Amino acid sequence: MREKILILFSLMLIFPIIFGSCIKKNKSPEEVVNFLKDLNTYTSDFKMEIKNDKQVITYEGKHYYDKNLGHVMKLDEDKIFIYKEDKIYANDVKNNVKYTVDKEFDEGFIYTFIEKYIELLYTNEEIKYDFKEIDGKKYQIIKLIIPTSNKNIDNAQMYVNLENYIPEYIFIYDEKNNEKIKVTYKNFEVNPKLNKNLFQTENK
Repeated sequence: MREKILILFSLMLIFPIIFGSCIKKNKSPEEVVNFLKDLNTYTSDFKMEIKNDKQVITYEGKHYYDKNLGHVMKLDEDKIFIYKEDKIYANDVKNNVKYTVDKEFDEGFIYTFIEKYIELLYTNEEIKYDFKEIDGKKYQIIKLIIPTSNKNIDNAQMYVNLENYIPEYIFIYDEKNNEKIKVTYKNFEVNPKLNKNLFQTENK
């Protein structure tokens, strides 16, 4: 009888430890969302893969973002795009060509910007969350509806590493839930100090 009581007491001590550790691993969605909302600046390398019926088109580049100054995208090392307010200032270094277009003309690259999804976190009423483990890494998946008339860009899923709250992937789907775009982020830096000259345009 005494042995049974000791065993029962031991189990009572062990179970809270086991369940407690499990609870700590499953962090709340709000923690990740609040971390993303608090991003004032970031830099990241990215790879964008656009899929159609015939091929996969790949672009590689780097993002520089400042909440107050705008967004700079360097594409394939010889093209620079500065996003400010409602304009895009483009500089084709290789061909020595500069031009300006309205931001609304960008129906592709803008969806590689993390802040685009942060904006949706404030306005989207259909946010869903999920958790997934891939190759030993635990991710929180943030599922969002993208408000656009483009049938190839209907909804997105952002994979955030739960160890450091850094986004690693974004998958974009069409209205039939076919994967159309995959964005991979690497060397993501949180709130680095950025040179203001990086965001300067000829129009300033």
